[in-house]
Amino acid sequence: MRRIVAAFVLFLAWTGIPPADTHGSEKRSVVDDAGRKVEIPAVPRRIVVLNSSNLEILYAVGGKAVGRPESTGMPKELYGKVRDLPSIGETPSPNVEKIASLSPDLVVGVNMPFHHTLLPALSRAGIPALLLSINSYEDIIEKIRFFGNLTGNTGQAARIIADIEQKTDGIKRAAALQKRKKVAIIWGSPQSFTMALPSSFPGNLVGMLGGINIASGVKPVASMPHYAPLSLEYVLSKDPDMIFLITHGHDGKVSEKFRKEMESHPAWKGLRAIREGRLYPLPYSLFGVNPAVRVTKAVEHIAALLYPEIAETGRK
Repeated sequence: MRRIVAAFVLFLAWTGIPPADTHGSEKRSVVDDAGRKVEIPAVPRRIVVLNSSNLEILYAVGGKAVGRPESTGMPKELYGKVRDLPSIGETPSPNVEKIASLSPDLVVGVNMPFHHTLLPALSRAGIPALLLSINSYEDIIEKIRFFGNLTGNTGQAARIIADIEQKTDGIKRAAALQKRKKVAIIWGSPQSFTMALPSSFPGNLVGMLGGINIASGVKPVASMPHYAPLSLEYVLSKDPDMIFLITHGHDGKVSEKFRKEMESHPAWKGLRAIREGRLYPLPYSLFGVNPAVRVTKAVEHIAALLYPEIAETGRK
């Protein structure tokens, strides 16, 4: 980390780029999801966003950025708005020198180790950074409200939230009348699986709609606090009514390949959900990355799988 900071300082000296200067502007204190109290401009003018979900929310409430991430999970509509912005690299490994070259007055990242490592260099350059988490439906609502306040577009944020809540509440009311079902949510491939815990985004939606996540209470993977190691014996003992599958990548062919491998595997075939054809790949665009303001589509998708009889409730 010391080498990164030293190299970063040398880069600033070599390019002549000064640290972000918000001198004379009003500031506010914000506590981010890492528990850090950060002084930021009251109305940031040059925001660099390091991940697609936060960028999508920022633009949905009428904000703008001066730098964007590379992301295969970025929705096409959003990419059309930001494709001409300078790229700061992929979300897990952004280029700190490129970030500094954009002279941001705020950097927004995620509360994950790979963005925590950027903080010393950004602090040395006088660039404030917020690390945010979006792991649930409630987090999305909170972040829409936060970005509305950040940009001064509280009215637009309130309208987006009202629309999401109106549609979602209808689905939740209908789901509450249905028989609860046991669900296994699996992330990965037949060679490397984990189970999504209730604290994960897909686990949160399943629980919100009355589904029973069989991974509840299982100890998480050390490096993935919202996912647990997969034990086939454990899944067999719980005998889920259905299995949701999320694969690395957004190509539907990948999910189909994994589905066929699971259905032909001697051990997996012992599961009732596999025998009865209730293995459902979830779309990467909604569950591989957080869908942000498109969360209603994710809720509708889960509800349609859990309770086909109410699939249209959220649209009425």
